[in-house]
Amino acid sequence: MQSKQTQSIRRLTTAGVLAAAIVLLTTIVSIPMPGGFGYINLGDMGVLLAGMLLGGGWGALCAGAASALSDVLLGYTIYAPATFIIKGLVALVAGLLFARTQKKIRFASLYLAALIVPAGYFCYELLLYGAATAIPNIIFNTIQCMIGAVVATVVGVMLLKTKLFTRENAALPICAEILREPKNGPDVILLASRAQSELILKAGDMLSVQGIMARIVALDDNGAFDRLSAMQRENFLPNGKPFVRVEDSDTTPKAVMLAAVEAIGK
Repeated sequence: MQSKQTQSIRRLTTAGVLAAAIVLLTTIVSIPMPGGFGYINLGDMGVLLAGMLLGGGWGALCAGAASALSDVLLGYTIYAPATFIIKGLVALVAGLLFARTQKKIRFASLYLAALIVPAGYFCYELLLYGAATAIPNIIFNTIQCMIGAVVATVVGVMLLKTKLFTRENAALPICAEILREPKNGPDVILLASRAQSELILKAGDMLSVQGIMARIVALDDNGAFDRLSAMQRENFLPNGKPFVRVEDSDTTPKAVMLAAVEAIGK
């Protein structure tokens, strides 16, 4: 079982890794645009992944700060303030849309968010240099952000198949956790507060002896699921799947096991 402190440490660690990746992708592969007004890079891939993996708020801060730092390191300090806002907004929109979009089309949200890049830099360069410079750069910025979105999609699909990607995306508060997931999927789902995690784990063991596989879900509090979107809640408790939610602090593993068997039989 993971505490909130452990979850925060994991999120901070993920943010640090993504920030470093954004800086490296931006600075190592940087191609100056014609006239020296800005540069093309691969950092947008990391920016979009930050939105996906960290969620809107954390992703925005990580992406904005790392991208702005890259501008400073490459000598484009004049772009740093705009980059912080633009790339932060890209990650924010990507994270929010990805968490709230149906699975079949959610990667399309990355491409929509990526288009903030050419729009944002066009407005900024229009103020700095005028239309003669800002308009041609739209093409380069669009190509850059679309390449970043394509690569982020490929990497995102791969991460979805691993434990590195938390399906209950961090755009909303972390309030539930799958403690045990059967290899071939669950027959029933057992839910309880974190304080009763050991109880439902024992009930799950008793069910497995009978050949019944249970997903074990720990909740932070009674209103945990209310803070999740429908898609996020589906990751824990699919529609139509039998479940038992433990609310009685005096119940026993055997009672939970019998309730699960009854729920399956209905």
